[in-house]
Amino acid sequence: MKNLTIIFVLFLMLTGCGKKDTIPTVNDGGINFTVKDLDGKTVSLSEYRGKTVLLNIWATWCGPCIKEIPDLKEIHTEQKNNGVVVLGVLLDSESPEKAKPIVYDELKIDYPTWYGDDAFARQFQVAAFPTTVIIDKEGKVVSTMIGQQNKERFMQALKKAGH
Repeated sequence: MKNLTIIFVLFLMLTGCGKKDTIPTVNDGGINFTVKDLDGKTVSLSEYRGKTVLLNIWATWCGPCIKEIPDLKEIHTEQKNNGVVVLGVLLDSESPEKAKPIVYDELKIDYPTWYGDDAFARQFQVAAFPTTVIIDKEGKVVSTMIGQQNKERFMQALKKAGH
């Protein structure tokens, strides 16, 4: 039975990694979370209240996650003065210290990248990588996208959030 459970979890992870479905998230009020950035500083989503947030949850070992990054960097550059914030949250088994050279040197990510934990993953019901959550100016989840997206899909989701 234990082997069957492990196989099922692996199946969900592998099939979700490239899945393109969008699932709605029910949320009654503004959300918040507190995690660490890659330098160990405590950061909070509430710092971005009043802005639309594209929250990209990913892992350094996830191929589809890596493929999204150029589009996320473009959106960050083009929309940062329009009230849109791109935030990345890593959910890796590695440490933030090991992730820093990948994030900054290899991938050259220029938007804020934070390091999530199990509580964060549970809050956003992360079942596959990448998962992108669009949060409106009031802190309400507008949409959750599972699997690799592209700039056009990200922009459509941001438009639904009032952008």
